[in-house]
Amino acid sequence: MLYLIISIKKGEKTMKLAYPCRFKLKDELYRINFRDFREIHCESRSYEDALETAEECLNNLLEAMLEEEQRIPSPSQPRADEVLIPVRTDIAEKISYIS
Repeated sequence: MLYLIISIKKGEKTMKLAYPCRFKLKDELYRINFRDFREIHCESRSYEDALETAEECLNNLLEAMLEEEQRIPSPSQPRADEVLIPVRTDIAEKISYIS
């Protein structure tokens, strides 16, 4: 099952693929963890930078996995302590095509 973010702009509905991510503040750094992708290990100094870093890391990994024809897991159901990180539209379209 794919978890999607649905946004509505003036009668226009768009759907985006997103994965849950957890930020843990330790030693003045936000540690970024994705349950669905244990191989992502990132850190940032601010929450805003952590959001950007998480999105960049996620999309880079997904792009590499698509190129290598690796299986991409469906997003897990988000937990209360997680935020949803969106997948770039072009990558999400490729994933939905092969799913």
